[in-house]
Amino acid sequence: MTTLRPRFLPLLVGILLLGGATGACESPEPPPPNTRPPPSHLDSLAAAKPAPPKAGTPPTLVRSQTLYVPAYSHIYIQDATRSMNLATTLSLRNASPEESIKLSAIEYYDSSGDRVRSYLDTSRVLDPLASTYVVVEVGDIRGGVGANFLVRWHAETPVYPPIVETVMITTESTQGISFRSPARVLREDRVPAPEVSPDSLAPPDARP
Repeated sequence: MTTLRPRFLPLLVGILLLGGATGACESPEPPPPNTRPPPSHLDSLAAAKPAPPKAGTPPTLVRSQTLYVPAYSHIYIQDATRSMNLATTLSLRNASPEESIKLSAIEYYDSSGDRVRSYLDTSRVLDPLASTYVVVEVGDIRGGVGANFLVRWHAETPVYPPIVETVMITTESTQGISFRSPARVLREDRVPAPEVSPDSLAPPDARP
């Protein structure tokens, strides 16, 4: 029988501890897709039967829109001589779960109504439920307090209108300020009521 000498014992203990630490640091494998959600407070709510596919009134569907989106490159504080610069994010979200939309124009204007810049040189496709954005950096104050975006989009088939808004934020002087401005519709191509079918609004697995 082999006996370990005392001077080797600390070395052996160190190797064993290192091996255990290495195993503990290994990141767990990610859960497989389509697994059940983790337990939450929602589990305490009573279960309910799902609503029928045709329940409710179909929303307005549109083929195209021209949107006006207010923005602010800076805002005044206390009086008209002191201001704070803002970073502006224009967020565009395709709310349709099945259809793509095409962005044909994103133009940025200043307080005088002069175009500062155009963000698109050609139409771009926004996939179903996808989103994109445009950022005006905090140091770019050309837009002024009356800045705005004009956004134009269209789709091959009638879709839910996208969600378009600007979010302004700053952390200047250790103060945090943030607010948002939703888009206003200037023009749109609505779908006449007879063309809207309740079956087309139901999820694919619930359609007859």
